[in-house]
Amino acid sequence: MAARDADRAFQEAAALHGQGRLADAERLYREALVAEPGHAGALCYLGFLIAQQGRLDDGAALLRQSIERNPGAAEAHNHLGALLQQQGRLREAVVCHEQAIALVPNYPDARLNLAAAQQALGRPLEAIGGLRQLLADHPDFAAAQFNLGLALDAVGRRDEAIAHFRKAAALDPGLAARLAGMLDPPGVGPRPSASERPPDPALQQPDAAAMQRMNQFMSAFLTNRDNPRMTMYPGLTVQAVHDPAQFPAVRALEAAFDDIRREIATLAKAAFHPEAEGLDGTAGWDVLLLYERGRKNIENCALCPVITNIIESHATVRSLAGLMYVSKTNPGTHIKPHLGPTNVRLRCHLGIKIPDGDCGLRADDQRLRWTEGRCIVFDDHLEHESWNFTAEPRIVLIIDLWHPDLTPPEIALLEGLHRYAAYQGMSLQRYWSRNAAARNKARANYD
Repeated sequence: MAARDADRAFQEAAALHGQGRLADAERLYREALVAEPGHAGALCYLGFLIAQQGRLDDGAALLRQSIERNPGAAEAHNHLGALLQQQGRLREAVVCHEQAIALVPNYPDARLNLAAAQQALGRPLEAIGGLRQLLADHPDFAAAQFNLGLALDAVGRRDEAIAHFRKAAALDPGLAARLAGMLDPPGVGPRPSASERPPDPALQQPDAAAMQRMNQFMSAFLTNRDNPRMTMYPGLTVQAVHDPAQFPAVRALEAAFDDIRREIATLAKAAFHPEAEGLDGTAGWDVLLLYERGRKNIENCALCPVITNIIESHATVRSLAGLMYVSKTNPGTHIKPHLGPTNVRLRCHLGIKIPDGDCGLRADDQRLRWTEGRCIVFDDHLEHESWNFTAEPRIVLIIDLWHPDLTPPEIALLEGLHRYAAYQGMSLQRYWSRNAAARNKARANYD
């Protein structure tokens, strides 16, 4: 009798779960577990539901119990893998998804999740192969078309990526909205071939003002001793706050706000870490880095595909001069006045969760306040500070944009210099790593 009661409660709970009535579903899953404490299905679905609510550790514990009760349940392995991806535990996630596929080879969701984990681990070719195999069996799987587009784009196969983005948009109107701006407007027709496209703006001849700035910047390398990092670029307008509407990236962020807010809401607390810039008053400041000084955090970007797509589709500073991250300041946090390191960028804040009360930002002499779903763009090389003297956390998404005075040739010059500096730094790091044994042996001779 208890087993039948448990099965009945489980079936009712699963139906409510599918309708989005999570509180009622959770109550019935728990009733099923009272009737039969080891009910594998109730353990699996309750774990999945709790993970949906952001309680990832509790959800993982229930999913593992479900697998212990029924090791052959592919669904529990897949849900556990998806949860581990949210926690950034990507290699463990891959194992779970592979186990699910071993149990049920034609399991579309497990194959999709496996490809996402491989992509996040920096293994895009494996992801591409798996997604092509998935789409051979399920060509109308919109999410697989979309993810294949992302994976192809990551390896520079832009034309192929666009073709799969188009298929995804045709299959799922929700994806069509997310892809706005990446695809050609209706009626324009297919993208031109490489030979038909206009030349790369970065290769165009700079205008007179840009050439003068570039010459001043390059000649400063001959005499500069006080600031050898050359972080200041000559001739750029100094303005504390800029009109957000002039930046295409801002328009894309604001248009995708609902999706962005959902992505950030699903991030686990463990994914954030304390800010490490060494500024005063940052004890309550936590961040989740997406891009840091030219380095892409693949695992975090995989958790935020909408945000990452906007970052990578617009003129954002993905070089040594830029940062992209989710920023959370806890109640009582005051980030003291400080200066950014360079004038070549502007900082964009998209308000995600802004509590009522004394919570704001000062840029130079202007006091500002965030609005959820809207962007603020300011020059962070001027003195600025922020505070949250409310009872709730404040969350914003931060991306860096190139200063609007910079022309494409100037941006290309700066990106090239930043790539060179990053390469030199990595080469030196590799040299010291390779020669660790020799250094230790030499040091021993002096001990």
